[in-house]
Amino acid sequence: MRAATELAALLGFLALVIPAAARADEAEDARKSAAEADKKLREALEADEDRGWAFEEMRFFTAFVWQQGHGLQSQAGPIRGRGREDAWVLQPWMYVRVRQNEEVTHELTVPVDIVSAASTDAIDAVSKASEYNEAVTTDLTTTYSPNDTVDMGFRFAAHYEEPMRSLIGGPFIDWKLFEENTVFGINATVVSDGFDPHSYTGRDRGFAARTSFSFNLSYLQVLSPTTLLDASFGTTQQWGVLETTWNSVIATRAPTPDDPKTVYRTGERFPKSRNRDALFVRLSQHIPVSHTTAKASYRFYVDENGTFAHTTEAQIFQYLVPWMYVRVHGRLHTQNAPDFWLPFVEEPFSENLQRSSDSDLEDLTAREAGIKLVFVRDQAPAAFRGPDTFDVQYFRYERSNDLHIDSFSMGYARSF
Repeated sequence: MRAATELAALLGFLALVIPAAARADEAEDARKSAAEADKKLREALEADEDRGWAFEEMRFFTAFVWQQGHGLQSQAGPIRGRGREDAWVLQPWMYVRVRQNEEVTHELTVPVDIVSAASTDAIDAVSKASEYNEAVTTDLTTTYSPNDTVDMGFRFAAHYEEPMRSLIGGPFIDWKLFEENTVFGINATVVSDGFDPHSYTGRDRGFAARTSFSFNLSYLQVLSPTTLLDASFGTTQQWGVLETTWNSVIATRAPTPDDPKTVYRTGERFPKSRNRDALFVRLSQHIPVSHTTAKASYRFYVDENGTFAHTTEAQIFQYLVPWMYVRVHGRLHTQNAPDFWLPFVEEPFSENLQRSSDSDLEDLTAREAGIKLVFVRDQAPAAFRGPDTFDVQYFRYERSNDLHIDSFSMGYARSF
């Protein structure tokens, strides 16, 4: 009987102690979980607060361009015909994107051009052909993103070359709507150029300037999970000295006893102002089953001097393997000359007669085709994987007025 009583007392004690212990364990687990959650929250907040200046991406690119051709504006040839426009260009290029904090990013682009025999130098425009001309641009864009809907910012750039210096600046704003399926953008840019107006005879006439103001609208629309449409319209107004001051125009006159020469060169003259407008539309289509993306675009250009231009381009991106793709493109461009383009002028003519024989402006048809191979290492097999990308590219450009260009380039990009 006593044993039964002691057993009943023991069971009663355990019935009280075991639930209490279980509750204590549960409370301890809850306390630890809460402490762990607090720790993770503090770490997240600290990481968010400490996320300051950091590199996000950098790109390096180098292109070599070889140009051969002839143009009426060039004096490197017969006085009555087209002179040579041969030149080569070496263009190293750098791009860096830096994040200042969660809302502000900075993008810096620095292209450098080293050009042979393509423009005037400081003092040797006539004594000898300009052997080299160097140009550098520093282009900084700062973007502020206060929320998921709006990006706004400002672009500032400075350009230097002989004989020109430029300042470029302007604001922009983008609205991303409907989960970024629709994006509207507005930007404005002012370009101020100051340069030494070397004439076709080599004379430096002191200082000249021109100003350009551009206003652009852009629109992007996701039409389906695999289809994208983007379009833009831009208008540009220019004022000042708009001609290339060292270009020349063939002039003819009747011989006289004092001067039997009947052909000579004179300078070109542009209007003091010029309005230019362009409309661009592009459709992009991805084909998942073949890992192919196709893009087709059209650009229409018109200015107040009677120039109309049409440009169509097609691009195909094809993945060969998950970490390598090839891009091929073809481009067709046609244009008519502005109303002041002339193959020559004949005396008598006014010194203020608007005139140009620049081969870039005359009636022409241009064709371009190219290929680019891109190696994306972060998609490569483990033995070759890395956070960077390599690419090589070649394109050929030909014009109906006796000019062609071959371009070779290599690029490198790295994400952080």
